[in-house]
Amino acid sequence: MSEFTYELPDNKSFFNTVTTILKSDPKYAGYKYYNIVKEGYCEISDTSNFSGKRWNAMYTSVNFYISQNAYAEHASDIPAIKDVLLKVCRMVMPPNAGYDIMEINISPNLHIGGNSDVLNEVIESVNQTKLDILSDDIKQKGKEMSDLYVTLYCIENSLRNFIDKTLSDILGENYFSQLTVPGDISKGIATRKKDEAQNKWLPLRGDKDIYYLDFIDLSKLILNNWEYFKKYFPTQSWISTKIEELYKVRCLIAHNSYAGEDEKELVSLYYKQIIKQIASV
Repeated sequence: MSEFTYELPDNKSFFNTVTTILKSDPKYAGYKYYNIVKEGYCEISDTSNFSGKRWNAMYTSVNFYISQNAYAEHASDIPAIKDVLLKVCRMVMPPNAGYDIMEINISPNLHIGGNSDVLNEVIESVNQTKLDILSDDIKQKGKEMSDLYVTLYCIENSLRNFIDKTLSDILGENYFSQLTVPGDISKGIATRKKDEAQNKWLPLRGDKDIYYLDFIDLSKLILNNWEYFKKYFPTQSWISTKIEELYKVRCLIAHNSYAGEDEKELVSLYYKQIIKQIASV
């Protein structure tokens, strides 16, 4: 008779216990791991394979889904976060369950709601008859596009943070002056800084030139400084094509056009593919 129960813990209870440890244990509390995962959830996935770690124990993985903003901000820290979560999850999993946690996966939660509350507030604050020109179809499409824009925002800033960390590690904090920067990008940076100085009500983009680049400029910067990025991407065209196609979808939304199911699937697919490539930073 097996010494194991082969009963998986409840996902919600397991996640709550993990976050409690991350929040309270001095080994982890100072590294803000709790804040990174607290708004997410996890799913425990067992397999039909033995772990090879204990006799008759099963190979098990835990999939964490965190907020898109947290994923974008900490994309370059994913390997370290995985290591911490693996240690904590192994502590939480009951030894007699018969499941050895061998793998941790972290993904952005692509199913969180968008900015639909803003639309609802507008509808509630005015006479409904004045909104007859805004059909239910347009309202629904607006909600879908707001969700899609959040994902695009996270992709862009994941790449931005990846570039910043990669170059800072190699060239130091003042890396931008050491790069090959196309003239149109330099001109764009100068223009945006000038606009920012003249319009004090606008929020500051950041304290580095990387924050003054458009989405499409990130591709140009990577290609013109390929020696620093070639180990992260299969080819130049692999990353440049994806950024260009994502930029086209971003422009659709920015100009109040509708992106269909094909575009939504493309954005989701490219997000996962890009993050897998840069998560090793």
